[in-house]
Order: sequence, then structure tokens, then C-alpha cells
Amino acid sequence: MTKRKGAISEETKDSIISAATDEFYELGYEKASLRHICGRAGVTTGAVYCFFDSKEDLLSNVMVPIFNVVSSISVDYEKILNDDYTAFDDFQKFFSANRKLYHILYNNMSNPVISEYIGSMSDEFGRQLIEIVRMALPENAGLPKEFDEYTVRCLAHVMVYSIIKIIAEECNDEIVTNRLITTIKVYKNGILSLLK
Repeated sequence: MTKRKGAISEETKDSIISAATDEFYELGYEKASLRHICGRAGVTTGAVYCFFDSKEDLLSNVMVPIFNVVSSISVDYEKILNDDYTAFDDFQKFFSANRKLYHILYNNMSNPVISEYIGSMSDEFGRQLIEIVRMALPENAGLPKEFDEYTVRCLAHVMVYSIIKIIAEECNDEIVTNRLITTIKVYKNGILSLLK
């Protein structure tokens, strides 16, 4: 099938993504059907295939905002090291506006698309973790042996799962923010204790 994206509006694409978001949120990826998504969006399956190769490709596009947030929101590590957590204000606004996406992420972690993105998010958190450690070390000090690639990846992976779980399981933004800050403090203080 030849794709003619110009023949169908971006508004149609957004409508399909919105319908798919609701379908994946309510039923999960496995039970969601393209036919139901088309019905919700008021389009034909041809319109869906004009933009997306498959249901998996549609899921990937639904999740784009959440996968981009880690790299798009700048974190001031210096503030975190000084117990100033206002660095997370932008993140709080994002998760508040995109709570459905966190539910989809949390409830479909075994899906290959989501699993791959969680791996990417863990890699990014791992890089951020190393940056925080480097900032906390004296100038020109090397990383301690405890921070080998495997350990950093494991810590980052647990951190990503913790964040997703906290956001997906609680609706109150203030509670979520407080739990996220507590989690960050535990990680930060645990890591800094290894540097002493």
C-alpha cells in the first residue's frame, strides 16, 4: 500500500493517536484493536495505515512524548546535590498532563516497544547518575570502582521503574511529587555515601 500522508491531515493523525491512547489505556496493548481505535477516531483502517505500519508502530507513536521527556527536560544536578528539587517542576507538569501514558507504560512493560524504550530511559538515567557522581567528587578524581557499567545500569533501571510506578499508581500530583523527591533523595544520599 502506498502511503499518501499529505492526503490526510495531521489532525487525523492526532485523532488516531488520541483514540489509540484511550484504547491502550483502557484495555492494554494486547486487547486493543485497530478496528476499535478507528471507530473511536472516526476513520477507516486505511487512514491508520496511511500513518502507521502496525499496531506496534501506533503504540510507539503514542508513547513518543514520554520517551522524549527524559532528554528534553534539563536537570540541574547542582541543585539536586544541594537538596533543591525545583529542578523537577517541569517534569511534574509533564507527568500531570500525561498520566495516561504512564499507565500505558506501566501496564505494558513486557511489550517489546515499551521494553526497548525503558532500556533507553535507563541508559539516559545512567548517564545522569554518572554526571551527579562526577559533580560530587573532588576535581580530577576518577569514578569509584563501585560505579562500574553494570551497577550504574542496574541502579538506573530501578530508578526508572520506581518513577513509572509512582506516577502510574497515584493520581494526586502533590503526593506523586513528594514520593518522587523522596525516591531521588534516597538514591542521591545512598550514592553519595559510597563516595565518602
